[in-house]
Amino acid sequence: MAIEVREAAKDEQALIETLLDEYLQESSPFREVAVGATDAAGYPYLPYYWSEVDRLPFTIWSNNELAGFALIRRIGDDHGWVMQVAEFFIKPEYRRQGIGKAAAVALWKQFPGRWELQVMKGNRAAIEFWSTCVKAQAQGWHMDEILADDGQRLCFHFEVR
Repeated sequence: MAIEVREAAKDEQALIETLLDEYLQESSPFREVAVGATDAAGYPYLPYYWSEVDRLPFTIWSNNELAGFALIRRIGDDHGWVMQVAEFFIKPEYRRQGIGKAAAVALWKQFPGRWELQVMKGNRAAIEFWSTCVKAQAQGWHMDEILADDGQRLCFHFEVR
């Protein structure tokens, strides 16, 4: 199976919008508090992924078919740069085939260093997926609980070399 992670061109924004709708609808039931976007039209950050240097949009392909997307951002803190998985989605029909893990690893290898990502505490499938990916690839990782506007989340902090 050929898996490819490509930086999304501006003309691919509509592809990501379609997947973002599905992703936000799927993740909405895991929110403890109903705040934030529930569809791509209500997601204010998407256009910035093509205009701000520290936001990076990616499409994920399996055998030349669109399988998902990832939105990555780079932020600075007291210790330098941290890469964040802001949004990550694999279409249901492409799950449990290793595509998501391969895509995550490809992104981490492209941007070695410190990373973090958040998962809603009630989303057991996402917690299991990310735990498996992070444990297999990262060094020096830990996880803590945070309270976000939409409820409890687990935040993974890790480093990829």
